[in-house]
Amino acid sequence: MKAFLFSVLVLFSCQSLATDSSAKPRFLVVPKTVTNPFFDDVEKGCLQAAAELDVECVYLGPEEADARYQDQIISQQIEQGLDGISVSVINSRVLTHRSMQLAKQSQIPVVTFDSDFSEKSLAADPKLRHSYIGTDNFQFGFQLGRLTQALKPQGGSFCIITGHKGAANLVERINGVYAGLGFNNNSGKSDLWEELSRCPIYSDDDAQRSLNNLDRMLRLHQYESKLLDVIITVGAWPQTLEFKYSDVVSPHIDSLASKRLLLIFGDTLEVQKRLLAQGLAHGNVGQSPYDMGYQSIYTLYSIHQGKAVEELIHTKLERCVFGQTPLCQ
Repeated sequence: MKAFLFSVLVLFSCQSLATDSSAKPRFLVVPKTVTNPFFDDVEKGCLQAAAELDVECVYLGPEEADARYQDQIISQQIEQGLDGISVSVINSRVLTHRSMQLAKQSQIPVVTFDSDFSEKSLAADPKLRHSYIGTDNFQFGFQLGRLTQALKPQGGSFCIITGHKGAANLVERINGVYAGLGFNNNSGKSDLWEELSRCPIYSDDDAQRSLNNLDRMLRLHQYESKLLDVIITVGAWPQTLEFKYSDVVSPHIDSLASKRLLLIFGDTLEVQKRLLAQGLAHGNVGQSPYDMGYQSIYTLYSIHQGKAVEELIHTKLERCVFGQTPLCQ
């Protein structure tokens, strides 16, 4: 199914290119997956900026978060002709092995959004990309940790649910959570908090798998509440399945209402705000995906015009808390 979707997307893009004689600058934006609502806003920002600048935004990504398919998309689009690439990196090693080498050989500038190349990859090749556009992911995680601390100041036991193990942005978020909960860098311990031994739990950016993992942790709390006090999910994954999420979480509403168990989430998509308003979570820290897509095109256009760009372009965060007026600030 993934290969078929990718083929259709590439065919559509090639047909569009063949009929377009305007020779507009052509910029490729590659999300981790086209099925995550988070990246829908990235596409909207990409298209808006392209319309303002009279350039082309080619928005293509895999159906599921798979670095190999990202690599294929980028490599094939380079063959069609590109003036710039913006990518949300799933796995640095996969991309740097092939598609980024092709981009360098073709002198096509690269920026990243949402998820940057790993520190190891950037150390090996400091000119791998011009800019990172998106959240300060350590600060994002730190705010998740501080929100957790504010809602349960006595501390307790927690579990982190995350996506891909190799995604640099998620590694930074998790480290930020630890810092926000007061973990000591040297000892790896906190005076108030203890991480469940089986955590973090990796869901590979798969919404259903993430929801299954959340369900397991909820059942653990139900079985023995002293074992788990907080579940921190560093992305939107399980909440994007709005009705399934509601079905899984609603039976535990008493534990949520009493704050015996806290549910804290990354991102503030509209579906997440609806669930939060219903009391099916306690708080969210959100990003600005629209700005990531918008700034990707403007940054690539500046590079195309020979202008200097900032290496780090951080987008804003917002914090949403159940019962707070307004809900998000």
